[in-house]
Amino acid sequence: MEKDSLITEEARALIGKEGEPITGEVYEKEIRRFCYAVGDLNPSYLDEEEAKRNKCGGIVAPPMFYDIPTVQEFPLDELKEDGLPTTGLNLPLKATRAMAGGKEVEFFQPMRPGDKITRVGKIVDIHEKRGRSGPLVFTIFENRYTNQDGELVAVEKLTGISW
Repeated sequence: MEKDSLITEEARALIGKEGEPITGEVYEKEIRRFCYAVGDLNPSYLDEEEAKRNKCGGIVAPPMFYDIPTVQEFPLDELKEDGLPTTGLNLPLKATRAMAGGKEVEFFQPMRPGDKITRVGKIVDIHEKRGRSGPLVFTIFENRYTNQDGELVAVEKLTGISW
């Protein structure tokens, strides 16, 4: 590792280590609120009778609802100045700024009201590239979402950029 690298040994040691599982339940009311908020009025998400006639056989959540059941709430006094929680993964990098660099999600099956969804996350890669103004750190996170039967629901890959 270069001596001026922004990646610390502590950060490298986190590659591949899974975080604590987080589980939440899918509620029909939350599906409805989500649909109204994003303007997706598909009857498969909102109308039980109509949804029973489609290939899913009942109400399902829209694909982009995948992370809603496992979103954690924090009181204001547990948030840093940037709005992120003081607990959880705080990657030990020698960087002072960060931003989102992209997201990819692969869906395997729908979520239904009553499903218990568990998210398990890990860092799959940390690497550095040289930008015009200096070093940039790219961190690849992966979150796997499974239901109460252990079936894979979705896999999310996030890229964080730090400098």
